[in-house]
Amino acid sequence: MPFDLSSFLKGATRVAVVGVGSEMRGDDAAGMKVVRRLREMLNSPNLLFIEGGVAPENFTSQIRRFEPSHVIFIDATDFGAEPGEVVLAEPEAITGQSVSTHTMPLSILAKYIREQTGAKIALLGIQPARAQMGVEMSGAVKDSIKRVEEILLGRLREL
Repeated sequence: MPFDLSSFLKGATRVAVVGVGSEMRGDDAAGMKVVRRLREMLNSPNLLFIEGGVAPENFTSQIRRFEPSHVIFIDATDFGAEPGEVVLAEPEAITGQSVSTHTMPLSILAKYIREQTGAKIALLGIQPARAQMGVEMSGAVKDSIKRVEEILLGRLREL
């Protein structure tokens, strides 16, 4: 997995992890599934897990009140890679499109949260294979979810 989560989380004191996507659209549910699983496995006052769904902007006040040092959005994002590949980037750096019908682009949401909290923000994007309404999640994305969970568990347990 070619992303450096350790560098991004350097100096982190409070981390909000926001899952984005639609449970009804196959691979688009990846972010939601990761956040749900992390919430089950980690319990710390320094961690906030949000199932943002297709309207993560509805949770901005909760994120602001938490006062995070770092925010990670997890979303199925088409960045032109092989299904299941993962990228960690600034939300503005992703030139592809999120596969969900988000009501607000993540780049705008990230900018707003950065302005409101001063937090460092990253998008952990998982390349989908399929995200049509009613399809099942692909095996490549299921495998990526497991790897992302393991990596995040290791890094977030340190907080």
